[in-house]
Amino acid sequence: MNLPTLPGDEAKGLPPAEGEQRPLLAKVAVGLALLTFLIFLPVVECEFINYDDDVFVTNNPKVAAGFTWEGIKWAFTSADIDYWRPLSWLSHMLDIELFGAMAGGHHLTNLLIHCAAVVMCFIALHRLTREIWPSALVAALFAWHPLHVESVAWVAERKDVLCGFFWFLTIWAYARYCAAPSPRTYLTVFAGFILGIMSKPMVVTLPCVLLLLDFWPLNRLDVLNLEAWRADSWRRSLGLCWARVKEKLPMFAVVALLSLSTIYAQHKVGTMTSLDALSMEFRLVNAVTAYGTYLVQTFLPTNLCVIYPLSPAPHHRWILSSLLLVSVSLGAVVWLRKCPWVLVGWLWFLGVTLPVVGIMQVGVQAHADRYTYLPLVGIFLALVWSFWNWARRSPIGIRRFAIGAGAVLAICAALTRQQTSLWVNSGVLFEHAARHTQNNDVALLNWGAHLLGAEKRPIEALAAFQLAFRAKPDPMTWINIGLCYSELKQHPRALAAMAQAIAMGPNTREMNELEVALQNDLRARPGAHDSRKVLAMLYMARKDYAAAHAQLQTVIDSVPDDLDARVNQAAYLAVSGNERQAIVALEAAVKLAPTNSIAHSNLGALLAKAGRSDEALRHHEAAVRADPTNWDSRYNFALFLLRTGKSKAAKEEFETILQKTSLHLPAMQQLAWLLATQSEFRDGPRARALAETFMDRSTRWPSGHYDLMAAASAADGDFPNARLFAEKALQLAAEERRFVFANAVRQRLRLYQANQPYSEGSN
Repeated sequence: MNLPTLPGDEAKGLPPAEGEQRPLLAKVAVGLALLTFLIFLPVVECEFINYDDDVFVTNNPKVAAGFTWEGIKWAFTSADIDYWRPLSWLSHMLDIELFGAMAGGHHLTNLLIHCAAVVMCFIALHRLTREIWPSALVAALFAWHPLHVESVAWVAERKDVLCGFFWFLTIWAYARYCAAPSPRTYLTVFAGFILGIMSKPMVVTLPCVLLLLDFWPLNRLDVLNLEAWRADSWRRSLGLCWARVKEKLPMFAVVALLSLSTIYAQHKVGTMTSLDALSMEFRLVNAVTAYGTYLVQTFLPTNLCVIYPLSPAPHHRWILSSLLLVSVSLGAVVWLRKCPWVLVGWLWFLGVTLPVVGIMQVGVQAHADRYTYLPLVGIFLALVWSFWNWARRSPIGIRRFAIGAGAVLAICAALTRQQTSLWVNSGVLFEHAARHTQNNDVALLNWGAHLLGAEKRPIEALAAFQLAFRAKPDPMTWINIGLCYSELKQHPRALAAMAQAIAMGPNTREMNELEVALQNDLRARPGAHDSRKVLAMLYMARKDYAAAHAQLQTVIDSVPDDLDARVNQAAYLAVSGNERQAIVALEAAVKLAPTNSIAHSNLGALLAKAGRSDEALRHHEAAVRADPTNWDSRYNFALFLLRTGKSKAAKEEFETILQKTSLHLPAMQQLAWLLATQSEFRDGPRARALAETFMDRSTRWPSGHYDLMAAASAADGDFPNARLFAEKALQLAAEERRFVFANAVRQRLRLYQANQPYSEGSN
């Protein structure tokens, strides 16, 4: 390998460390390592957390088996979880061999690697600058800042600390290479870079950081030598710049290859958010806000959380962040000649953060503490060298520098020790995050999972899951709610929650995972009838009626008096077109349990559809008598009344349901329609309020929802919006291929265009 050696390289290279400095260097390095170890020591008593630790380590079959040929091959050839990082996977496998599933051992490894990274940071900075104390201060800030607790205390973030160690090892090797360029020293640099890449792709920014270090402190670029430019030697300066870039071309080639493969892997596993789901405007605003947040948290590291929910940034925050970024950038340029380290440190921070700032959004977080592990070193570098440059002008300045540095480090150490206490288990960690952020569905879900699984507190877990659902309706939340009800022995509610989850998307990844979990449960416990019922619901939602019927028939054969199975089986028969068989099945269920509200209600609905209204009325009334608080049965009764022309009685039933349970969306929808379209009791403002609430609480908005909003808006006298909603309903009806419904909407739209509300007949 022929590497360029330009005139001036030898002169500008830094000499070896002076012999008398070596004992002091060793003492400082040992002191940094020991203090870091003691400050973070409580992490060895922490548990694994239920967020990524299970996916990456404890429940990962490739890792949990320790060192196996299959696992090693997978580590080097696969990126099926997030991205290619074989060294991180191998380190987890080694921990399994050494400590098994003992969490403390895995945490100890993280801590030891972090201590090594801290020492490497100090040695690398000293090698670059020949300054002991500012280098030690930057390393200590890197070691003890509270923002870096997440990277150390989270087993799944082994990739961060490994990446950090090889990052600074590469910089140290680069300083050696600059002092004595040769193929051997260059290969040392390249090897450190490759090992960092194998730990975490964030190392892709390192070649650019090396170019910054060429400018300062290595002084390998003459871009500020104005005399050289005026003397018409600008070609030499440009040649020198190109030489510095050219020697890093092998690293840039690796960066290009890894960047493309990482983006592909993230898309393949579904962790990268598409532009359709998250606009570029949103990403840019979030990125600017994240930069500002990191800067604020650097100086005020309080209420740090494991997950910050992704939500639109308030205008004042991203505007202030923009002003802050522009102001610091201008200041760094103005002070370039006097304080070049400010621009170097600032660009280090901006550039190293760029891959994880959210422009290419991966995950559900707005920003993350762990993303500051390497970028903040740039901020520390700029600040420490600025204060050091001021302080070393006099002995008093040095004393003040030492006192100030000691105070800052003491505060950082205390806050870091406090932050590590949050990582004792998932409950403490995610409860803290849920309490210090708003609408944090991820924190609430993981907090609830810990309460339900580890602490066996289903009532408190249920409350956490319900809050999570309000923050973000999600199938997994309904599944967890169902598990809580199952633990509380409230099986009907458990099954209803599972049904809600399945209804939100029977073919989603969550439902595929649920199917696998249920099948595994049934293989282990063939008598787990609740699992069969949920599996039947899933098959039913996928329109696999035969499989759903078979699962419930297995339950009925085993437990003939299982009324839930019989009622559900009848429902599946009805949906699949076998309504006569469904009526027979429900009549048998009613004989088996004459006071079962659901059986009477479903039978009444089927009889009404078959034209047997008198029998249907008797069964609906029996359902209400059997359980007046079964709001689904009362809703079916209200629908029967409405369809048989008894609108006033139906309205009273819908009102009763909503007085008792304000979250019954079907009753809300029907009442809003009645109040909007029945001239006998039209109430435009209330109809519109109900329709808006119904839309807000709905997880999807098909054509019928917009038709309701159009009718309610017209009843309230807002015809422009009524026309807009009706046109949207028409568009969606065409996409849904609901042509008869579209004709009805088109007729109503003509009324709205004539500034008239739509009215239905009433009795």
